[in-house]
Amino acid sequence: MGESALRLRFTIGEVSQILDIPVDTLRYYDRIGLLPPRERETNNYRYYNLEQFDALITIRMLRAMEVPIERIQELLKENRLDGIQGLLKEKGEEIARRLVYLNRLSDKLGTLQVQLKRFEDTDTVEVVKTEPAWVLLTDSIMESSDRKLGSRVQQQVRRIHSSQEWLAFCHVISIVSKDNLLAGRYHNYLNNGILSTQPMSGDSDTFSRLEPRYCARKYVVIDRDHYAMLDDHYERMKVYIDRRGFRIDGHSLEINLYNQNDKHYIEIQIPVAEK
Repeated sequence: MGESALRLRFTIGEVSQILDIPVDTLRYYDRIGLLPPRERETNNYRYYNLEQFDALITIRMLRAMEVPIERIQELLKENRLDGIQGLLKEKGEEIARRLVYLNRLSDKLGTLQVQLKRFEDTDTVEVVKTEPAWVLLTDSIMESSDRKLGSRVQQQVRRIHSSQEWLAFCHVISIVSKDNLLAGRYHNYLNNGILSTQPMSGDSDTFSRLEPRYCARKYVVIDRDHYAMLDDHYERMKVYIDRRGFRIDGHSLEINLYNQNDKHYIEIQIPVAEK
């Protein structure tokens, strides 16, 4: 059986169609010496041998893992497997971390969809047991006289070992003390900070765990710069708590779930206990 029957060589266009690699990409690989065609005829036609398909598939796999072209060139020139084995181990660990991140992001999206659905009814107050959460608290930004507070908060966030990923799951929070709640001072904040339901066990020196607790909960929509609208919601929550035979048992938590240009969507939690 002759070579033509075996089809041991292929034009650049045929390779492009078979492996779904753009012709321009193949020409680039040729130009930089990464994988030049094995044969080049006098008419400048370039042909790839069948065995080069394996190399091209390997290159595409490495590019899918975002390995730089320069590193791929080094790997293909090596005579040992140490380099590729080390790279695959590193990429495997990176993909595993990414999968954890994507799974957490999927969970977060599902939770946020449920939470945003509840803003269709902002009259309801209910008693619920909250999920554990992790918080980074600062002095109240609105009330602190420390001009360097913003810089200190930035430094705290920079120290988070996985800040870029964790910050994708967080919300800004404000805390009103129990004493201020009882006195009707709903805008004297004890703390500000950020909160997430994603575990932060690796940064226990920066974050504190907020344990599950029973809370009166209400979903509130207010206009931007009109936080006085919260007063009525707090008053209605206090009436509900009293009528249900509960008492306020801790500081309230305002969680900013979503912001638009002119509206804020807030979940209010007030810890409660039986009288």
